[in-house]
Amino acid sequence: MQREILIACLPWLAVLLAALACLRLIVRVGGGGLRWRRLALLHHDENGAVQSLSFVLTVPAFIMVLMLIVQVSQLMIGTVVVHYAAYAAARSAIVWIPANIGGDEEENRISVFAPADAGIPGPGQGYRIAPGSEKFEKIRFAAVMACVPISPSRSVGFRTSAEELQSLMNVYGALDPEWGTNPMLPVRLHNKLAYSLENTQVEITFLHKESEPPIRRYDIPHNRDEFYYNEVGWQDPIKVTVTHKLALLPGPGRLLARSTVAGGQDNVSAKIDKSGRTYVRELTASVTMGNEGEKPVLRYRHVLGSRAAPDSGPAVVGGEEGTWEDEELK
Repeated sequence: MQREILIACLPWLAVLLAALACLRLIVRVGGGGLRWRRLALLHHDENGAVQSLSFVLTVPAFIMVLMLIVQVSQLMIGTVVVHYAAYAAARSAIVWIPANIGGDEEENRISVFAPADAGIPGPGQGYRIAPGSEKFEKIRFAAVMACVPISPSRSVGFRTSAEELQSLMNVYGALDPEWGTNPMLPVRLHNKLAYSLENTQVEITFLHKESEPPIRRYDIPHNRDEFYYNEVGWQDPIKVTVTHKLALLPGPGRLLARSTVAGGQDNVSAKIDKSGRTYVRELTASVTMGNEGEKPVLRYRHVLGSRAAPDSGPAVVGGEEGTWEDEELK
């Protein structure tokens, strides 16, 4: 993960270095500098103030470059946090998917899924875990909690439930037992959590390997419930992609969102969006981990040249039709 973070931060680092060089140039052109002797005598001067023309001309540019440096620094911090959020969500996925939470989501089972490109190299069929299941919401909440530190503490018009806020307060209270001395802390945590819930999206995909029975309804004579049609393979790689809309500073955000080329293509403003009353920049990170489920008790093998069960359809593995059956019956 460290290598991906460094690669993602390289463009921001280049912009930061360029802004620092530009700031140094502005200070040099404006004739500014730190003179300790004159600074020590400043409180003795009673002659009034004289504005330098170079100072007046360079201060606006100086402030703009300084705000750009602060904004780029926040973008680099946001990039690191979003990568951590992807890791936290992927770690949550490989723990919660094998868990038994009842209903149609017992061990390794998921209730809402659809075929999709998993984005993971290797033989097998890709699937996407769609929103709507309890396991998906638990995985998403792990990413939301990880993005809370980079969410704005001011109110931007979003709300959250008391139950979700209480879970965050419990975590914060465990880390800082004296948090109750600050009466504004619950309000700020509410604003941060509400923003993160609204502006953090999670996509979960996995590659179902050919060594496991296909994820579809089929019939196994011995025990058809030994491997369910919606069961993720015990070692299937799971990929979690987290997208967070990072809130920009009010000044730089409004400035960067303006198109600088009339009727042309502006690569900067095209990446700045508006969420409510806040200008945002999307940051994305992906992490892939192997599922930590338990291996099925029965051993399965793929029988080529035979017909699949009537309610399952053909199981295509390696380009040939076949079906899955219990090896212990042979």
